[in-house]
Amino acid sequence: QTFHFGSGGGGGFPGGMFGGMPQGGNSEAFAELNLEEMLRQMMGGGVKADPRGSQGFGGFPSGQSSGGFGNPFGAAAGQFNQQTPRRHREFTKPIYCTLEDICKGCTKKMKVSYPQSGDRVYEVKLKKGLKAGTKVRYPATRSVNEMGVEVEYPPITFVVKERKHPYLERDGNDLMWTCKLSPRQAERGARLKLPLPDGTTLEVVSGAGTESGDTKRIPGRGLPSKSGVRGDVVIQFQIVDR
Repeated sequence: QTFHFGSGGGGGFPGGMFGGMPQGGNSEAFAELNLEEMLRQMMGGGVKADPRGSQGFGGFPSGQSSGGFGNPFGAAAGQFNQQTPRRHREFTKPIYCTLEDICKGCTKKMKVSYPQSGDRVYEVKLKKGLKAGTKVRYPATRSVNEMGVEVEYPPITFVVKERKHPYLERDGNDLMWTCKLSPRQAERGARLKLPLPDGTTLEVVSGAGTESGDTKRIPGRGLPSKSGVRGDVVIQFQIVDR
């Protein structure tokens, strides 16, 4: 049903306009506006007086809304009056790690400059055995800057990136090394020394008659996993003329 509100006719209500105003009345003929009676007519007489005091719409207590009238939409309507929680823009920054960092674990200091909040230094703790793509998140925080003003820093995520090693490649927790031998070294065998990211040196001997494509695996000398189990060092031999 559609109700038309204006200064002229009855607008579809029995007996004329609101509060008993006769059809065709003017602004000087307005009677007292009785909202209770108006609502009773609209709802077929279903409005009852509130025994606790003021009249509410549909029997709702008047305390649910201001002005002495109940909230016909219940408590859910109050949610629209609540301020929407502020959503922060989340920043993402790479954090570069060497194989030495990954092997031993480390703490890196990262200085970040925000457009509005200024600079902040984060101490990012990286556990040993982490992999590229690992994310370290910091939530939004409040702090006092160098000027003594309280500012809010937005959330930020640091994403681990691996720096390329001069001679080692990572395959999971294994370390791969391509060892180039001269034809004479391949024929007679050679003693090899390989510095590792954990600070130790691996000493191995290639067998006599080594050919290109031959491999040698040394267990337990690769990178550690999160549980502490270490991978292997895998040496691939390549015969080259020098």
